[in-house]
Amino acid sequence: MAGFFRRLFGDTQETKSVDFSEEMWAAINGGWGVPTKSGADVSINSALSQSPFYRGVLVIADGVAQLPVEIYRSLPGGRGAEPAIDHPLYDMLLYRPSGVQDAPTFFGTIVMHAVATGNSVSYRVMVNGQMRELLPFRPEHVTIDTNPYLGETVYDCTFETGQFATLGATEVFHLRGPSWRVHKGLDPSLIGREAIGLAQATEETHSRLHKNGARPSGVLSSEKSLDKTQIELLREQWEKTYTGTENSSKTAVLPAGLKWEQIRMSGVDAEHLATRKHQIEEIARFLGVFPIMLGHAGDQSPTFASADAFLEAHVRYTLQPWIRRLTGAVNAQLLTEDERRAGYRCRIDTSELLRGSLKDRTEYYKAALGTNSSPGWLKPNEIREDDGWNPDDDPDMDQVWQPATMAPVNATSQDPANPASEAKSSTPRTLYVSRPLKNGAELLRWAKAQGFSETLGAGDLHVTLIHSRSEIDWMSIGRSWNPNDIGELVIPPGGPRVVEAMNTAKGAAIALKFSSAELEWRHEQIVEAGAVHDWPGYQPHITITYDARSVDLSAVEPYQGKLVFGPERFEEISA
Repeated sequence: MAGFFRRLFGDTQETKSVDFSEEMWAAINGGWGVPTKSGADVSINSALSQSPFYRGVLVIADGVAQLPVEIYRSLPGGRGAEPAIDHPLYDMLLYRPSGVQDAPTFFGTIVMHAVATGNSVSYRVMVNGQMRELLPFRPEHVTIDTNPYLGETVYDCTFETGQFATLGATEVFHLRGPSWRVHKGLDPSLIGREAIGLAQATEETHSRLHKNGARPSGVLSSEKSLDKTQIELLREQWEKTYTGTENSSKTAVLPAGLKWEQIRMSGVDAEHLATRKHQIEEIARFLGVFPIMLGHAGDQSPTFASADAFLEAHVRYTLQPWIRRLTGAVNAQLLTEDERRAGYRCRIDTSELLRGSLKDRTEYYKAALGTNSSPGWLKPNEIREDDGWNPDDDPDMDQVWQPATMAPVNATSQDPANPASEAKSSTPRTLYVSRPLKNGAELLRWAKAQGFSETLGAGDLHVTLIHSRSEIDWMSIGRSWNPNDIGELVIPPGGPRVVEAMNTAKGAAIALKFSSAELEWRHEQIVEAGAVHDWPGYQPHITITYDARSVDLSAVEPYQGKLVFGPERFEEISA
C-alpha cells in the first residue's frame, strides 16, 4: 500500500511493480467500487452483500474448513504413512492455529478470503525460530507486490492494531486462487463484476418497486390547464398519500377533472425475476460452484439420485481444487525442504465428504473385507475405527481376510515345518444354517395378542440364512464378515416388517418378514462360497405357525420390538 501512495503522488524513487486491485481500494474508502455497464459500482463489500456470491464463497470455505488438516510422515521403506504427532505443525494445524482461532475457524477464514478476493495472507508468528501462530490479515489490508530486481514477492500489510509492515514470502502464509500473474491470484469480484453489478442493479430495482408499494408508475391527467405551482403541489400530495407500502391498496379519490392513467410494465420489466435467477447461475459459474449448492435448482427439482451426483461433483470439481491448493501451500511454505525430503507432507482427508449413505458404506465395507472369491484390503478393526467404533481386542480383527481357496504364489497348501497349518477342508455336504431367536417368548406374547391360536414353541423360533441341498465344504464359508457379530445379533426395533403367508420347506406357513443387512450379507457370503439357496430370493423371516388358517392376517399388526438372535447353527439337511 505504501508503494501505491508513493506512485500516486509521483515519487520517482519507487522501485516496486505495484499491483493494487481497484476493488480493494474501494473497500478501504467506504465501499465505492469499480463501475459496471449496469450502472452499479462493484467492490468486494458490495459483492458479498449479494446472497449468491456470499453463499458461493461460504459453500467452498465451509466445505474445506470441516476437513482435518494434518501433517503425515512416510513410513520406512515408503510403505504407507502415519500422523506425525510429534511435529510442531501437527497440533497447530489440526486444533489451534492461533490463540484467537481454532482450526475450522482459521481455515474457513483464509479459504473465504482466497475464494472471494483471490488471495489470503496470514502472518507467521515465530518464537525462537519456531512458528507458533498464523494470523490472517483482512484482504483489504494487504497489497501484494513484486521486487523488480530480486523477483521476490513482497507484502505490504496493515495489522489490526494499525501498524504497517512490508513482509517477505518467508514471513507470511499465502493461499491464492486461480492465478494469471505468478505472484497473486485473480480477484473474482473484479473479473465477474458485470454479473455481480447486474445482480445489484436488479435487486435495487425490486427494492425500490416494493418501497413504493410494488405499484407501477403512472400519470395524472387533466383537461384543465395547471400551472407549475399546482403541478408540484399535486405531485407532493399524491406521493404523500398513495406512495409506499404503508399506503398500498388505499382508495384514490381524485378531484374533478383528474384522471389516473397507469403506465404498463414492459416485457423487459416483467422479466426482472427471471433475470435475477439467471444472475445466480452467472455468479455460480464465476465461482465454479454448482447452482444447486446455492439453493437454486433451476427449472427442475433434483431427485435423490441426482442430488447425490451433484454432491459428488461438488466435492470433485469445486472443493478438490481448493483442497489441493491448500495442501500445496502448506507443503511448500510451512514445511522446509529437509522435512519434505524426510517424508513429511500435508494431508487433508476428504472421505467424510464422500461417505454417502449407510447402504453405500456397507457395500464398500463388504468389498473391503473381502469375499470368498477376492481378497480384502481392510482389516475389521480399521472399518470399526472408520465408522466411529473402538477396535476389538480379538487378534483376528487386525488381520486382512483372505479367501480359503487362495494362497501366495509358490506357496504350498501345507507347511511341513508347521503341522498346524493344515488346509481347512472337509467333506462336502448339504447345508442348513440358522440362528435361534433368543427372545422368542416376547414374540409369542405378541402372537397370542394378535389372535394366533397355534404357534411354534419359543425354542423353535429362528431365522434361516441358507437352505442348500447342493453339497459344499463348510470350512470354505468361514466366519461372518460383520465385525460386530460376536455370537449375538440384535435387530433394532422398527423398520420394514410384514406378516404374510409363505411356502417353506415344511409347507405353508405364516411368518414375520423383516429387513436385516447383516443377514443378507451373510447369506450372500455363503452363496459366494458355493452354496445354492433352494428358494428363489432370500428374505429374512421367522416362521410363527404352520397353521395358515389360524389367524386373520388382515387384522394382524406386525411385531415391532427388537429381535435378538443367537450364534449360527450349521446342520445337514435330513430329508
